[in-house]
Amino acid sequence: MEPVTSKLKRARLFAHLPDDAIASLIERPGVARGQAGDIVKARRGDLVVLLEGGLAMGSNDGGQHAAAFSVEDDAPDPAILYTIPAAARVQLSRPSVYLVIDGQRLDDVLSGRHETKSLAALEDSVRERVASLIKAEPFKQLSFEHLCRCAEAMQPEDVGAGDEVIVQGDTGDFFYVMESGAAEVLRADPGGVPMRVATLGPGASFGEEALLKGEPRNATVRMTKAGRLLRIGKADFDRLLKAELLREIAPEEAQRNVQQNKASLIDCRFEEEWELWRLKNARLIPLEEIRERARGLDKSRQYIVYCRTGRRSRAAAFLLRQAGLDAHSLKGGIAAWPYELEGAAL
Repeated sequence: MEPVTSKLKRARLFAHLPDDAIASLIERPGVARGQAGDIVKARRGDLVVLLEGGLAMGSNDGGQHAAAFSVEDDAPDPAILYTIPAAARVQLSRPSVYLVIDGQRLDDVLSGRHETKSLAALEDSVRERVASLIKAEPFKQLSFEHLCRCAEAMQPEDVGAGDEVIVQGDTGDFFYVMESGAAEVLRADPGGVPMRVATLGPGASFGEEALLKGEPRNATVRMTKAGRLLRIGKADFDRLLKAELLREIAPEEAQRNVQQNKASLIDCRFEEEWELWRLKNARLIPLEEIRERARGLDKSRQYIVYCRTGRRSRAAAFLLRQAGLDAHSLKGGIAAWPYELEGAAL
């Protein structure tokens, strides 16, 4: 059989991805084989690629098939099931060779096309900070563009062993990310004796609780090994983190706002994805075009942006807000949408 990578490259969704990126998508769980009647273990948001054989998708309650595919042994192209609705069951109709691609990993790869261009344009010092922030909470859930904004606002601070970075009872002024080194977290017991309650290493973050609650520090953080910290002040924390982390919208609320004509839907995926399946009445504005086309949107209207799983839409919604628009990212993306969809792949 022809290599799987070559077959996938003939599908529009994968045509522009490098071979190593496609290889990373198909290496786990790998190519599978099954017999007629076998259930394909795939989740909402995953893709099922049929290389040889046949499969059918129906409902778990035994209802009619929503889709059926067949690929002969010598067929040049695979058949791809791009969307799996809620309560759907995917089953082989005859002996088959197939592949399940994790939807989240696919979204990561597609997002990487955009992020690579953005990363190349950064100054060296900011690029290094971004590399540190990617590993830290709560930055893992932020869009790449937003992460870069935080990196630009952060200040590096070299610390030595024994330095107390924050002290219990003090007013909160900074949020910290540990780039290197090690620290211990100490909290005073009722008698005032400091007790170690945690240890911190590279990638750890601390100091956000006092900033979020407006209360004094509830612990002391003391360095046990010299290292380097990144810190962001309260004003920038409130501007870049506190608000942005709360700007997602659940599918139920999004559907209600759209039905009441309070919001419009924007699909920020690539055109080849949009043509396959999309939310009804959604407008396509790919992530790479968001900055330019934001100027033509209505500032009095709410916009709900979505992608496959929510990663790219967080970036798009952030860029729209930077342009003065009321934009939210759909939590979980189209993979979590429980309502009707439309498209050629349905």
